[in-house]
Formats: sequence, structure tokens, C-alpha cells
Amino acid sequence: MHTHSPTWDDCQQLLKTLFTTEERERILTEARKNVPGDNGRPTTLPNLIDERFPLNRPDWDFGNAEGETRRDSDPLPESWVTAYVEGKPVGFMVDTGAQYSVLNKPTEPISQETSLVQGTTWSKAYRWTSRRQVDLGRHQVTHSFLVIPECPAPLLGRDLLTKIRAQIHFEPDGIKLLDGQGQPLHILTLSLVDEHRLFALQDNPYNPPSTEWPHDMDYWLKTYPQAWAEIAGVGRAARRAPVVVELKASAQPIRIRQYPMSAEARKGIAPHINRLLEAGILKPCHSAWNTPLLPVKKPGGKDYRPVQDLREVNKRVEDIHPTVPNPYTLLSHLPPSHVWYTTLDLKDAFFSIALAPSSQHIFAFKWNDGNTGTPGQLTWTRLPQGFKNSSTLFNEALNQDLDSFRQSHNSVMLLQYVDDLLLAAPSEAKCRLATGDLLQELGQLGYRTSAKKAQICRQTVTYLGYKLKKGTRWLTEAMKETILRLPVPTSAREVREFLGTTGYCRLWILGYAEIAKPLYEATKDKVPWAWGSDQQKAYDELKVALLRAPALALPDPLKPFTLFVDERRGIAKGVLMQRLGPWKRPVAYLSKKLDPVAAGWPPCLRIIAAVALMVKDADKLTFGQHLKVVTPHAIEGVLK
Repeated sequence: MHTHSPTWDDCQQLLKTLFTTEERERILTEARKNVPGDNGRPTTLPNLIDERFPLNRPDWDFGNAEGETRRDSDPLPESWVTAYVEGKPVGFMVDTGAQYSVLNKPTEPISQETSLVQGTTWSKAYRWTSRRQVDLGRHQVTHSFLVIPECPAPLLGRDLLTKIRAQIHFEPDGIKLLDGQGQPLHILTLSLVDEHRLFALQDNPYNPPSTEWPHDMDYWLKTYPQAWAEIAGVGRAARRAPVVVELKASAQPIRIRQYPMSAEARKGIAPHINRLLEAGILKPCHSAWNTPLLPVKKPGGKDYRPVQDLREVNKRVEDIHPTVPNPYTLLSHLPPSHVWYTTLDLKDAFFSIALAPSSQHIFAFKWNDGNTGTPGQLTWTRLPQGFKNSSTLFNEALNQDLDSFRQSHNSVMLLQYVDDLLLAAPSEAKCRLATGDLLQELGQLGYRTSAKKAQICRQTVTYLGYKLKKGTRWLTEAMKETILRLPVPTSAREVREFLGTTGYCRLWILGYAEIAKPLYEATKDKVPWAWGSDQQKAYDELKVALLRAPALALPDPLKPFTLFVDERRGIAKGVLMQRLGPWKRPVAYLSKKLDPVAAGWPPCLRIIAAVALMVKDADKLTFGQHLKVVTPHAIEGVLK
């Protein structure tokens, strides 16, 4: 210890190599009992123990005097070569002491050939990759790599260096690596304290990174690296206990055979499965449960993504009350005075919530190992996509974890819809400060956000399909374009889908229920499917109304509201408004069909039913604030 000055990383490597897990725990426990305090005697203060004997990799800066005696990793520079393996860039550390070149994260099928690797006190057989094309800039060779997942970094060993007849020169200004003709190979020299910057440019365990950042993202990426999925990888919620899934009392294991899958689809989803296995999100298992895996082709490309059919599992799981907020009313909580916005989209959100081991077996699916051809089962260790309770469970977990942030930042508003966050502030300075604190909090909690989708400190953002700008909300052009491209329905089911899509925008359409009435009639059960002129007219009018959709003011809960109500042919219509200076601005357009009983009443009574319906709907947006109702009928006289 005194002659070689090992780093923190060296000590961890020695502990893992020389001792068992139990022995390591005992050594660390005893060592922490003897951490000296300021008086030189063993201390019991947790902060001093954690500072002087950290269990996690410390962030010591040996550029200052204090850090010179605290070495987290060796500050001496290492040499790295960037090579292209099968067209993908891989950073290799040049290691002339390594007999074979090594990959620690293979992306292609590996062969059955193995070689024995001898360690200090152990030996283990590792497999080789199939022969691959390696591009070193001026040379292209075919080479097989030894696959050692435990290796800290890919190694460029003597076997590949010999193939390219490499020459290593030690010059005063650094190390030079030349090929057999004296031409330089690409070398990157850096201190190990900057090692994380290499990995920030490589693939994370699940999704490949994107360099399509917004122009203002560099500061946020560098300042809060732990908050970004592209840098920190898939997260895990630090304060959330593993989820236990409650099965119904009558539930029995369900076994559904894997659907036939084409070779192209299997090859397309294999990299995703391998990444999930490497990240520990999937694991091998033996289970009485089995549901099929579906390869879904991504739009506009040849890539596939794996989707599991969990419908039968969902039928056997106890329901929980959904607590996901209603997007219809969520933005009503946003004060119009808060005109600076930040939106964050959490990446692989469900995968940040661990699944209890006792519940993992029910999500098993069959998967054939492409290398051995041996069929087996895999299952999830995190909340899976397609599970009916995943959205509610994640929404509640994140909401509880962010409660302390809301309490400590009462000058800003934080809205959450499952994994989509919106932060609103009255000024740019407060927005930047709160955004930084939020990113710091998310990183510490174990959640990861998408840098590609982030919109930070802007006056115009898109959130849940709406455009927010200066205290108003608009329908986005993308939302309008999506609806306008929908084909004319050819079945009752397609009509329901069209109404569901346009219903998301009904706040912007005056008299939506009246316009859509013929379409609702076309979806009635036990009625023969028919698409006539009335349905076509309603279909066209809804599309035109979307193109004319105005900007809606965000409701201000501190000001009174005015509700204009009318009724026509059994349809209640309303316009909710608020004053801004001398002008009345629309907050929402409301409409709803009266029930059959009320629709048969005389006009003087139908308007009363219409007012009752509209006030009930408006209350979702006014939060009990004073409401003035205006109608063309003298309903006060009828009520008296």
C-alpha cells in the first residue's frame, strides 16, 4: 500500500479479486470502525466516515493539495485508439501486455469457441466473437475478439497490434502509435479523471444516444450529467421499494406459446434484448407463466422493438385505482403569470422502478439464444411496458419523490403527467434556478431524462400535444396534422377512434357534441354500420373546426369566471371565459349531449339541465372560483 500508492479503483479490484463477498463486507465494516477523527482517534461521526472512507467511487480532485493524498483513479494519461468494429466506433485502450484483444460489450452473436483466462487466484473460460471487420483508419482487417464482460475497457492487444504491424513511440509530447508503414493511427490521450467523457459518447445499456441536442443544452449536460439518460444510462429509483404485484385469488399461471417470428424480426429485436440483459433489466428464468413477445417494426425504418403481449397477465392481476391525472384539466393548475417553461421527458421511465423477485416470474417470455439456439425464458426485473398498472405505479412513485421539491420551490409550478414534467416560473431567472434544482433532484433520485426531448427555459414549449405561450395554450400543428391525415372511417370501431382523437381537442371546438352527434349515432351497438351524408358532413366539419382552433387562455383561479350556456336539439353548449383587462378571453369550449330523459323536456327545462351539465364540467377548470352563468333564457323565473 505504501510503496505502490494504489488508487481507490485499485483497492476495489484487489478486494474483488482476493476475497469473497462476505469477506469484503467484513473488511470494509472493520475498516470503517477505525477511521480516525480530527483528534486522531476512531470516530463515530457518519459524515467523517463517509468522507474519509467512501464506499462509492469518490469525486476527488487531485489537482489541489488535499486531493494529492486521495486518489480515486490514477491521474497518469492512458492511450486510447478509436477503431470501427463492424462499422461502429469502439474506444480501445492500447495494452501491449494483453495477449488478445478484448471486447466487454459485444453487439453481435458470439461463437462457441472459448479460451481460458488465468487471474491471480482464479481462472475462467471466455468466448470469442465471430470474425469481424475492423477499420483502423488506414487498415481494414478481419479479427475475432475475446469477450470479457468484467474487463473495465476494450483492450487492443498484441494479436491485433501484430496484424497491423503497429509501432509504439514514446515522445516528449506524448505517445505515438504508427502502423507498419510509419503512418499514424488515431490516438486519444486523456487523464482517467476524464474517463467518463469517453463513455458519454458510447451507447448506453439500452438506447443509443443522440447528438441532436438543442443548441442550449451543453451547459445542462455538463452541469447535471447524472440526470441524463444519454450519459448516465438507465436509472433506478433510489427511494422506491420493489413493487409486489398482487394476483387475483383465482389466478392460475397462463402459458401462451410464442407466436411465429421471422428471421428478420428476430434479428431486429435481438440487440434490444441483449442490451436489456446487460443492463440487468431482463434476466434468465424458469417460470410456469409464459406470454408471447411481439416484434413491432418502427415507423419509417427497418428496426424492430420488442413488445410483450401481457393481456392475459393483466386479467389475472388485481386492479388498482388509477391516479394518473386527467390531461383535460391538468393545465388548469398552471397560473397564467408563469410564462417561462421547462419540459422534461423521463427516459425508460418504467424501467426505473424495480420489480420484487416474488413477482418477476409472471412476466416471463420465451427467447431463443441466437448463439446456442437453445430455447429458454427471460423475465423482467423492472416494471414492464404493457402491464396495466405500470403507469399508475410509476406516476405515484415519481409524484411522492418530487413532493419535497414542490414544497421547497413554491414560487414555481411543477406539473406531472406520468413521465412528462412541466415546470413553469414567472421569470427566466427563477426558471433556470428551479430547472437546475429539478435536474439535480432527479439525478439523485435515480430518474433519467431525455436530452433530445428537453425544452429548457423557454417562453414557448410543447407539452402533451399542446403549445404553451404567454399564458395561453394552442393546438400544435403536429396534432392538427395527425387528425387531418386520418382516413375516412370504414367501421364503427374506426369512428370511435376518430372521436377519441378529436375529443382530446374538444376544448377548442365550439359545439363539439352538436357537430359530432351523427358520428356518435354511427357507433351505437346493434345498429347496422352506415356512413351517410350526415356522417361525412360531421367528419368534415370537425376537421375544419380544428384548423380554426383559437388560442385558449390558461384559467386563473384567482379571478372570477363567466359561463355562457345555450341548448339546441338536446345538446348543451358552453363557453367559459375570463377577463383580461377590458376583454373577455375564452378558456374552454364545452359541450355535452343531454340524457334521453332531459332531452325530452320542454325548452324551458332543457336549458336548466344544460346549465347543470355545463357548470359541472366548468367546475373542473374553475376549482370552485366565483362563476357567473349567462343564458338566453330567463331560467331564474322558471326556477322560482
